[in-house]
Amino acid sequence: MAAGDMTSRIQDVVRREVSKLFRDRYRGRFLCVSCLAPFVRDLVGTTHTTAQIQRALRKVSKMPGALRCKRSFICDQCGKTTSCLGGE
Repeated sequence: MAAGDMTSRIQDVVRREVSKLFRDRYRGRFLCVSCLAPFVRDLVGTTHTTAQIQRALRKVSKMPGALRCKRSFICDQCGKTTSCLGGE
């Protein structure tokens, strides 16, 4: 499998899991990449490293699709002002 295919696959998995989190557990909230990464890692298991998940989350943030990205927002988990993702 080519590196581009692997990156795309990880992004698809991460996008799907983050979307589920914001539909269920974190509806109406916004979380930063640092806070989202461990939640996603728990959901996908050890198939991907935390660093891979964080990279995928940053790419998803740039093209959020159905997710919403706030470039400068207070994370509802850690309270830091940073780029955060949220659901509809």
